[in-house]
Amino acid sequence: MSGKSTLPSRSLVTLVMGAAFCALHAQQLPELGPAPRLQVDAVPQRLAQPQPVAPAAVSFNPLNRNEVALAYQNIFVPQLVPSGWNGNVGSCNPGTTSAAYHQATIDRVNYFRVQAGLPGNVTIFNGSEPAGTQAAALIYSAQHALSHDPPSNWACWTQAGHDAAAKSNIALSYGSDTAAGPNAVVMYMDDPGSGNGMAGHRRWLLYPPQAQMASGSIPYNPQWAANALWVLGPFGSRPATPDGVAWPPRGYVPWQVLPKTSNRWSFSWQGANFSAATVSMTRNGVPLGAPTYETIANGYGDNTLVWLPQGVTYVQPAADVTYHVTISGISGGGAPSTISYDVIVIDPYAPGDLIFDNGFD
Repeated sequence: MSGKSTLPSRSLVTLVMGAAFCALHAQQLPELGPAPRLQVDAVPQRLAQPQPVAPAAVSFNPLNRNEVALAYQNIFVPQLVPSGWNGNVGSCNPGTTSAAYHQATIDRVNYFRVQAGLPGNVTIFNGSEPAGTQAAALIYSAQHALSHDPPSNWACWTQAGHDAAAKSNIALSYGSDTAAGPNAVVMYMDDPGSGNGMAGHRRWLLYPPQAQMASGSIPYNPQWAANALWVLGPFGSRPATPDGVAWPPRGYVPWQVLPKTSNRWSFSWQGANFSAATVSMTRNGVPLGAPTYETIANGYGDNTLVWLPQGVTYVQPAADVTYHVTISGISGGGAPSTISYDVIVIDPYAPGDLIFDNGFD
């Protein structure tokens, strides 16, 4: 034997332990907190004094394949801009992100709203809400935890952050910026996690009367990435949604924005009763297996049915894929008992037919 120790050096042990720590948190995160919830009878009360309707910041026709493809390339993708964050978690300074980053986050919300057939006219609050959401994101980043009611003994706690937390979608990630800025909006739309079967985060983003939001973000490295997106009003007037709000949406949709992590599809209609509703689907005309259903829970925007389909693929399609959805057994809210629509999944960088000509049955 050479007499050399067979134990690893201290620096190697430190490196391995550090790598293990990072790997552990990478496996645990990103994560979403539960979606904020209003009592069912509180939703109309927040419509009593509607906010002004703003001009659309994002606009395209989701029934036109060419416009959907160009919107993904020219609106969705460019929304990934540097955060410009100037705070410091160590000193509990929430700082601010750049105006462009904040606007990109809200415009990503508008992108998804237009894709779902809603106006893309959500604007940023001009009051204290942006500072509150930034303070909430700081608490989450410093504490490495999420809560809509963070206790006062949490790191970097402030009253402003606490108050904004109660009214926001919230997200946290370690090892990437998945839970910050525009990326967090993608998480909210996918809505993964065992406690998010009602797809509440998505429902608030696609709640038709949304008028103003605010986003606070802490980017990753070395601190944990976090986001708080104010979604609980006050709301604006309700735009026309004669066919309800579906996600994935009626019309053309890029495969990149499908809910590939959660596999949760949803359909919303104000005041509808989905307790007896069932869903059948086909893929390019071939029937798919019966879906499973998430527990129905109201109080997250409009009443919504959420299901997990069988046979949906979330990879880049070689050609456009048409999913035909039929929902039966709906009652209440003035909704028809049966609603059918087509979801056409596209590769936005590949050519195809330009005009959607099927629509609702």
